[in-house]
Amino acid sequence: MELRRLFKGSVFSIDAIVLDNGSCPAEEFLEQIKINDPGSHKSMVNVITRHANYGVLRNKQKSKVIEGRENLLEFKTDQGDRLVYFYLPGYRTMLTHGFHKGAVASAEYDRAEVIRDKYCNEVENGNR
Repeated sequence: MELRRLFKGSVFSIDAIVLDNGSCPAEEFLEQIKINDPGSHKSMVNVITRHANYGVLRNKQKSKVIEGRENLLEFKTDQGDRLVYFYLPGYRTMLTHGFHKGAVASAEYDRAEVIRDKYCNEVENGNR
């Protein structure tokens, strides 16, 4: 797995995980909502940029911890789009993928955990 830097703020760098097949689900999701829902895209970019520049967001309407999931959070828009992420040391925020409200959230969180765990295992084993 590789990383693609999407934002570099004064507090956090925001990276999207690139899967082994070359796809980048978080970046693809952002591109999809840019086309299908420009308002949601603008909101998501604003939330991510604010996080990158000012640090952890305290507004649970924009960013929240996913209960029962270790080191898994989501950025949210009022339009119902979600972008799942986790933290790494060194003020790094790692985006796994996005989804629309109404999707089976537990399945999406499971997917994010698989991506996170695979990436972290590769880093631990020196495969990155």
